[in-house]
Amino acid sequence: MLSVLGTDAEVWKSLQGQFAVLHQRTQAVFGIGALAVSVTGFSGHRIVAAGPWSGYPLIVGLVFVLVSLAVALYGVVRLQWISEMRGSTIEEGLAYVIAVRNRKTRFFLLSLKLVLFGLLWYVLAVAVYLHKASAGLIPIL
Repeated sequence: MLSVLGTDAEVWKSLQGQFAVLHQRTQAVFGIGALAVSVTGFSGHRIVAAGPWSGYPLIVGLVFVLVSLAVALYGVVRLQWISEMRGSTIEEGLAYVIAVRNRKTRFFLLSLKLVLFGLLWYVLAVAVYLHKASAGLIPIL
C-alpha cells in the first residue's frame, strides 16, 4: 500500500475508508435482520399455524438470522480505534491494521452468508404458508 499510495498518511486514510465500508455494509445486515424479526413479530404466529412445514423453516431461518447478527456484532462492530493499533514501526502498525481489517472482513462475509441462509429458510416458510393459504387449507384472516 505504501508503494501505491506514497505516504503513511494516505495509507491510514485508505484504511479508515475501508473500515467505514465494512461498517456500512454490516449495517445492511442489521437492517435485514431487524426486518425479519419485525415481520415475524407481526405475522409469525400465522405462518407457524400453517403447520410444521412452515413453522420449522421459520424457526431455522430466524435462528440463522440471529446468529448472523451475533457474528456481525462480535466480529465487525466491536470498537477498536485505528489509533490504538500500533507496532514498534510504522510498517508493523500498518500490517496490524490490515490484519484487523482482513479479520473483520472475514466476519462480515460469514455474517452475510448466515443471514442469506437464514432468509432462504424464512422465505421457504412464507412460501409454504402462502401455498396453503391460496389452496384454502388455512384461513388468511
